[in-house]
Amino acid sequence: MNTIGERISYIRDLQGIKQKELAEIIGVTKATMSKYENNINIPNADILCKISEALRTSTDYLVGRTNRMVPYTNTTEAYSPEKLFNIILKLNDENKIRVYERAVTLWELQQKE
Repeated sequence: MNTIGERISYIRDLQGIKQKELAEIIGVTKATMSKYENNINIPNADILCKISEALRTSTDYLVGRTNRMVPYTNTTEAYSPEKLFNIILKLNDENKIRVYERAVTLWELQQKE
């Protein structure tokens, strides 16, 4: 399962969502959805985001950057300090630096709001 279309079709079937239902949710025709799943057309970034939200997964999963079907969630509970800390502990030093730099940047931007 390496293509966007295969991944969309797989997770849609896994969740019991009909192709037509997904098409309606994201605002495209069933024919367009079929073309995405059959790799005839590739969804643009906006559509890809809508698909990932509808399927409660990440765009990274859909485009093949990861094989982990992380459920999409907007709850802060999913990002508790304990969970974040445990993930950071597993990172190598280079990636820990990246996380730190990104966190500082986000904090600084938040202070300006």
